[in-house]
Amino acid sequence: MLRASIARLFCCVGLFALSLIAIVRPDDRDAKSVNTSWWISFFECQTYGYASALSLASLLSRQKTRNVINIHLTSVLLLSLAVYAYRDIIPLFLRSRQPTDVMEPLLWLKVSVLVLGAVIIPLTTPRAYVPYRPDEPMERPSEQQIASMLSVVLFSWLDSTISKASRMSHLSLEELPPLADTNATKNLVGRAFPQVDPFQVNKDEHIFWGLFRVHRFYYASYALLACMAGVLALAYPTAVKGLLVYLEAGRASQSDVYPWAWIVLLLAGPAAVTFCHQWHDWIIDWLNVRYQAIITELLLQHALRIRVMSETSEGDEEATATGGVASGVADGKGHLVGRLNNLITIDLENIKNGNMAWLQLFVKIPVLVSLSIAFIYNILGWSAFVGLATIIVLLPVPGYLSGWIRSYQAGMMAKTDARVQLINESINVLRTIKLFGWEKHVAAQIDERRLAELAYFRKTRFLQLTNSLINFSIALFTMVVTYGTYTGIQKGELTASRVFSSFTAFILIQRQLTMTFWAIPVCTQAKVSLDRINEFLHKTELLDEFENKYSGTDPTVARTVEEENTIGIGHTTFTWAKEHGSQTPTTSASASTDNSGRRRKFVLNIEDEVVFKRGRINLIVGPTGSGKTWHCLVSLAREMHAMPSGPGSFVSLPRSAGVAYAAQESWIQNETIRDNILFGSPYDKARYNKVIKQCALERDLSLFDAGDKTEVGEKGITLSGGQKARITLARAVYSSADILLLDDVLAALDVHTGRWIVDKCFQGDLVRGRTIILVSHNVALTRPIAKLVVALGSDGRIISQGSLDKALKEDHELLEELVTEEEELEKAAEEVDKPVVDGAEKKDGKLVVAEEIREGLVGWDALRMYFSKTSTGPWIYWTIYISTLTTTHMVMNGQTYLLGYWASQYETHDPSEVSVLYFMTLYILLVLSVNLMYTVSWTTFVYGTIRASQTIHRELLASILGTTLRWLDKTPTSRIIARCTADIQALDTQISQTMHYVLEGSIFMIAKVAAVAFMLPMFLVAAVIVAALGGWISYLYMRAQLSVKRELSNARAPVLGHFGSAISGLVSIRAYGAQEAFIKESYIRMDRYSRAGFSYEALNRWVTIRVDILGSTLSAGLAAYLTYAANMSASNAGFALTMSVGFTSYILNWLRLWNDFQVIGTLERIQQYLTIEQEPKSTTDGVPPAYWPASGDLHVEELSARYSNARDGPRVLHNLSFEVRSGERVGIVGRTGSGKSSLTLALLRCILTEGKVYYDGIPTDSINLDALRSNITIIPQIPELLSGTLRQNLDPFGQYDDPTLNDALRSAGLFSLQQDADHARLTLDSEIAGAGGNLSVGQRQIIALARAIVRRSKLLILDEGITSIDYETDTIIQKSLREQLGNDVTVLTIAHRLQSIMDADMIMVLDAGKIVEFDKPGELLKKDGGYFRILVDASNGDRAALYSMAGIPL
Repeated sequence: MLRASIARLFCCVGLFALSLIAIVRPDDRDAKSVNTSWWISFFECQTYGYASALSLASLLSRQKTRNVINIHLTSVLLLSLAVYAYRDIIPLFLRSRQPTDVMEPLLWLKVSVLVLGAVIIPLTTPRAYVPYRPDEPMERPSEQQIASMLSVVLFSWLDSTISKASRMSHLSLEELPPLADTNATKNLVGRAFPQVDPFQVNKDEHIFWGLFRVHRFYYASYALLACMAGVLALAYPTAVKGLLVYLEAGRASQSDVYPWAWIVLLLAGPAAVTFCHQWHDWIIDWLNVRYQAIITELLLQHALRIRVMSETSEGDEEATATGGVASGVADGKGHLVGRLNNLITIDLENIKNGNMAWLQLFVKIPVLVSLSIAFIYNILGWSAFVGLATIIVLLPVPGYLSGWIRSYQAGMMAKTDARVQLINESINVLRTIKLFGWEKHVAAQIDERRLAELAYFRKTRFLQLTNSLINFSIALFTMVVTYGTYTGIQKGELTASRVFSSFTAFILIQRQLTMTFWAIPVCTQAKVSLDRINEFLHKTELLDEFENKYSGTDPTVARTVEEENTIGIGHTTFTWAKEHGSQTPTTSASASTDNSGRRRKFVLNIEDEVVFKRGRINLIVGPTGSGKTWHCLVSLAREMHAMPSGPGSFVSLPRSAGVAYAAQESWIQNETIRDNILFGSPYDKARYNKVIKQCALERDLSLFDAGDKTEVGEKGITLSGGQKARITLARAVYSSADILLLDDVLAALDVHTGRWIVDKCFQGDLVRGRTIILVSHNVALTRPIAKLVVALGSDGRIISQGSLDKALKEDHELLEELVTEEEELEKAAEEVDKPVVDGAEKKDGKLVVAEEIREGLVGWDALRMYFSKTSTGPWIYWTIYISTLTTTHMVMNGQTYLLGYWASQYETHDPSEVSVLYFMTLYILLVLSVNLMYTVSWTTFVYGTIRASQTIHRELLASILGTTLRWLDKTPTSRIIARCTADIQALDTQISQTMHYVLEGSIFMIAKVAAVAFMLPMFLVAAVIVAALGGWISYLYMRAQLSVKRELSNARAPVLGHFGSAISGLVSIRAYGAQEAFIKESYIRMDRYSRAGFSYEALNRWVTIRVDILGSTLSAGLAAYLTYAANMSASNAGFALTMSVGFTSYILNWLRLWNDFQVIGTLERIQQYLTIEQEPKSTTDGVPPAYWPASGDLHVEELSARYSNARDGPRVLHNLSFEVRSGERVGIVGRTGSGKSSLTLALLRCILTEGKVYYDGIPTDSINLDALRSNITIIPQIPELLSGTLRQNLDPFGQYDDPTLNDALRSAGLFSLQQDADHARLTLDSEIAGAGGNLSVGQRQIIALARAIVRRSKLLILDEGITSIDYETDTIIQKSLREQLGNDVTVLTIAHRLQSIMDADMIMVLDAGKIVEFDKPGELLKKDGGYFRILVDASNGDRAALYSMAGIPL
């Protein structure tokens, strides 16, 4: 900066000195001229003296003042340079003028110094960094903020990044240019939210106007640059016309402009257009990256204010739970997470595309078309209006086709949505699909929807072909009609200068027409997406506290009080939606049914007061489905709309000392165990270790080599239900919150662990003095700690509140349940066994495998895979396609040559001898030939690419459905879904289209070069040199862009993951008051994405500017050669120039398409998933006999199992041998990690096994997996339900009739559970939300049990499937299983309650993966010191009952 200021001072002083010399040494002109020159020199001397003073002041001033002075100084010098340009530089291009100051001896020295001081130094001087927030300067400013103006204009500030990328195989995100603080998400939010956030705007205004106001300066800049580009775009045809006129005159033209001036214009004009285009594109790209951050943060922060609920699959009415959103206008599109993900992905992408298209549609296209028509009119006269009329007449045809295309695209999107919805649901329950052996059925369903989607896709492709051909032909027909009118009616001579200059303008019009038909649907879709976001922001129902802030105090909202000594609710009615309530199958205090009986309106009435005791443990109890969670916890936290139902209405939950919340459906982040527990709180080692001990997590942590640093995976996939519940509890206990809201945290725990939690945690020092509100159905277990009990009936009403004794007196059902529970409780053991280490976890705790980032170019293997799928005979297919495409472009060159040949006839023939009709007919025939050949080529390509898409999709789906459970544990569900949805969509569209454009572009350029080389062989050398330089620039660009593109893709996933995690845990986040922490984390992740995003867009501008200027140089060089060296007619010269410009103008497009094709990465990612680890495939030898299985006999010999693929991986089962006869009921017990679940997985061959398992006499390793699993039914630990009806959940493939399904529901205990709640019964037609979000956990498990019973397998495995069901329902289920299952059905039950297995035929006790005991219950109880006997003897008060159930009298 200092050196630049000094250099500028020397320039100004030098100019001042040169002006003084001109004053004291006048030239030899006449006296009048000398007098005028003296005065000019005098004023120059004053000007440069003033400039010198400004330079000195700038050198001595502070930074802010220096910037102002430098701007003024530059303006003064540029004004002086403009005077010299008019007087002395412009005349050099004209024959009629001479430089005015040519007699001045130091003229060009003065001009050179002036150029240095006015242009070069200001453009090359680095700028000073000015932080956006003076109090928060960046440690390392962005190169863009400190680069010189020339570097900014040319994007040369990326040179160091590109150079580094050329020497490295991959650039990490940290090696990219830092994000400018002006683009940091925090600063963008601070600047934009006052205009776009409904809470700050304080009026119902569309978000578009807010975004426009914030960035109005940039939109104005775009419009200005677009207008300049439109004017400058005519520089090329103007220069071509001037050169060809010169050649037509036999190089003896007396034009006022020198030929070399036109050559300079051929170079400077397109170069100037390039700068205008790239900078207005950069403005839009820059805005789009900003909008990505602004809108994402706006949606996240607004989502933190909305009322949470779930929606049924039909979505026309809202339902209660945790997945959707109450809205004044129900959108019916699914859950809140899915809806918001659509908004920040699909809709935001549409808005970005529309942001680029609407300015082109309303600014750029009208300017270019208007100027092009004016230019044609200037050349061809009024015949230009005939051409305009032709365009207007033909324009409705592609418009009509565009509407047709949109309707087919809408149909295709509907089919795509249906396929994607099925894939989403299938991937989310993929473990269940594999355990049930449903892979073939699911694959067939998805394939059926895929074929329907591709049928629409094929129709759309051919409509697009028709539309493209019409758009292509309109401009050509318009051109030939215009030429015919000019020659046939106006009787004008069609010279080469007129043909090729107007031809360029016609091509410009053609491109704008194509752009118009692209922009209209894009803008329409962007408008729809922007409306969807605006509707979410303005019409989504908010929590009462935010609703009041937004619209003022509402007298219909119950008052919220925060008295330190009061926690409770009084005289208040709660609903989900403010106006109309909501619909849900959940039981409630007030419910109604429609005619179908499928939906009920949820209304909760708190008729009296419920006040919880401060500093004590308060218990909420009630049967399964009674609404315990929603009645007290969710309503107390004000997640529901509260309306006063009487005087003294209030809702009080003091938050000043903090609130913690543990949901029944545990909310686990994709982080380490420690991070999940800390949840942003400072790490206190002593407190942390105490929490781990009191929450019974010590032994669980020892199961992992990395301990509490083990990553738990997406949704805690690596953890059991009990582990997730205890981690969620530990998070609440570790927090400093004074009030803990705990929703049935004991449900997923066995009795031992539950007793430990009650004794060590709830009665420990960490919760002493804190207020706990605990929902639980385990009254006996929590009896010693409950100081207040609120009992709910099956209809959701509050039956009693007060002490437990009072509740027992008023609620006889509760008393009976307590008696039953006390008979079951066992004494929890304080010591736990040593764990069995799975060994699959790594020392660093990483479970989720990082997505592979391939370095370098797309591999040939991926391309070969795609090529081979296009046809059964790939070589024949590609030969036909490429040969027809080549013929098409050869004929297109012939069209252009024909125009030149037509024009040349007027040079050698009288105009009356030239047959206009002949040439028009011949030209039209060539146009039709092009259309015919292109149709053949396109048809071939479409059928081949659709075949490839269909085949690859089928293979990808088969690979995912056939993978191992261990691979599913290590791979996030979102990543798998992305392969089957986003990547398949890219395969259908982006891959095929880009490949077509690359191949067509290659043929196009080769044909152009060949046409010029045929006339000028030496052009081939120049073309090769330019292509080589362009290739080198492209290579540098591609090396950097490959890294940036992949880092951009990888930076996007954490943004979406964090967003989805926050939405899934809204209730917990708000309860903890952790909104700000999540917003700050979102800022960090968004900044990483923006850093890659800005680099990606800037690299595109960097390469475009360089390659475009290179192409313009080649065209200008060819023009110079044709003008001064070649002996060629004007027609041939015009043809050569047109071909050359076609080649040079497409170099960049081709390189960009090629680079885009290289960085797409879709083929690589899909190919990786085609080679993932697989389970054994089905064979003909593996088909079991038709009678199999005739019985449930099970014989196991030396069964060992491991999770790791390594043969030396640690075993989780060790040489198990046992036999179960058909019809026997076997209970399997053991502590956590003993191998119970591993045994069930081994029986189903879901993990690696050794040894033999015989099922009905046949070794299971000789049977196909689908046959084995379809004949064994397992109820997994985590019940997984689909969105749809209850019937679809029980029978996804329509194999059973309704009586069978109802019998299964009855056997599972659902009807017994609902007999006292007829108004809220679940029927086969009841709608189930995705993941069963509108059902309690107990209801979900009952349905999962019924789904298993439907199959009537000979072997049934219950894997901890009824742990969240109250004891009464458990009794009903156990009785139904004993009485209604066939005598030949073998049942293996993994249970926490001894009562459920005491009447089993056999008991298996596992420990550390080994069978400790296996015998009849009576025999095991006779065994002194036996493991099972110790468990029974240690029971609390029910020892006699357990012995009696086993048939052993005491």
